[in-house]
Amino acid sequence: MKLAALPASLALLLASCAAPQFQAEVLYGPLDPSGDVAITDTSLIVPIKAKESVADLGINDQEATLGARADLKWGSPHLTLTTQQTSWSGDGTIDADFGGISVPGASLAVSSDLDLAVHRALLTFDLFPTDLFELGIGFGLTAVDIDASVAERGNPTNRESVDELLPIPVLAGRVAGRLGGFELEGLASGLTAKVNGDEATYVELDLNAKYAFVGEHGSLHGAVVLGWRSIDFKFDYTDGSQEYDINLGFDGPYVGLQFGL
Repeated sequence: MKLAALPASLALLLASCAAPQFQAEVLYGPLDPSGDVAITDTSLIVPIKAKESVADLGINDQEATLGARADLKWGSPHLTLTTQQTSWSGDGTIDADFGGISVPGASLAVSSDLDLAVHRALLTFDLFPTDLFELGIGFGLTAVDIDASVAERGNPTNRESVDELLPIPVLAGRVAGRLGGFELEGLASGLTAKVNGDEATYVELDLNAKYAFVGEHGSLHGAVVLGWRSIDFKFDYTDGSQEYDINLGFDGPYVGLQFGL
């Protein structure tokens, strides 16, 4: 009896693997920046540490941007790919401990630019594969591309900049549920890792709800997406005599359209 049932079980497994579920999303929403940046000049007899919030640097406005997401699920494995890039710029006023210059009680007018791109690939494995509920754990890779600069207004040679592409391995967890045309999902990922001898910490939380207005999830469908995303990023590294301590946070809502089968 058991041997007779084995071919049927294998056939069902192969059928499920041969018909994966696929969804693609276009997303749009603002990200609100927060956090601070500290730069220590260790070349001086008495090291100078300049620490400023991103709001003081002039990076204090929400900026909306397009993003994209693709999901492929076949049986237990669930692969999620996302990408998004956002840019900020602004003018601010900081303490004059900047560029190796220390003037107690003085202030300095600066212009700041920040470009942040986040690309991630997450693979989770559903512990209880069903069409109605998903509980998955897994791993992935997040690539953080940060390009930032702060320059004294009127004296652009007095400038500090960061241009780094950081691949960070992460652990991931996913909880999702479906009821009729509605789907809810929570997707979290993060880890602290050494990158070329420097330390980076990345934590991201994505909560979203989808409603299928055409068709239904698991088959050909179209859905509207509402979600909220939070990113916390910390990066400590040394460049010559400069030690950088970057603590940034980004969060905000988003809307989107999903098409899948």
